[in-house]
Amino acid sequence: MSIKDQRLLYHLTSLENLESILKHGLLPRSQLTDFTDVADSDIVTKRQAQKLQDYVPFHFFSKNPFDLAAQHSYKNKTFILIAVRRDHASANNWQIIPRHPLANEETTRLNYNQGMEHINWDLMDQRNYSDKNCKSVCMAECLSPESIPASQFFKIFTQSQTVDQQVQQIMKSVNITVNTQINENMFVKHHD
Repeated sequence: MSIKDQRLLYHLTSLENLESILKHGLLPRSQLTDFTDVADSDIVTKRQAQKLQDYVPFHFFSKNPFDLAAQHSYKNKTFILIAVRRDHASANNWQIIPRHPLANEETTRLNYNQGMEHINWDLMDQRNYSDKNCKSVCMAECLSPESIPASQFFKIFTQSQTVDQQVQQIMKSVNITVNTQINENMFVKHHD
């Protein structure tokens, strides 16, 4: 199935951030204070210059170039993927950047429907990260202009039974429930 026809958007984060996310929602970076950061600091600086820190970014599939880079850079961290439905993004007119936001000096943010039309889905489906253009398209983002409460999460994906149990414990401690699903194929496998 083409990535275009799938139904979810994904936000990768460290498990260490989950309790705060459940309590306060997924917040734009500009509203965060105490959190485990897994983003490249140079990229964060460039995103600030383009005013992207006021949005919550999502990708169109897991194991995209950002996910891979974060999981390789922080092998000692446990990651989870928070998923929201694309129809939620559409109904709330989230914005879309149809390729990596730092691919050009000027970032084009489009409304949801325009953005979906501007993404090169055929190229994204190739997932060829050694091709610069394909890699850039694979890092297209869907941006929420506001925080997203846990009640709007579709699911939290985890990489193992152990991580899923940790997520369940954290949810129980804050009295918030979100469906979870174990899918190791959505995460980098580290061989020690």
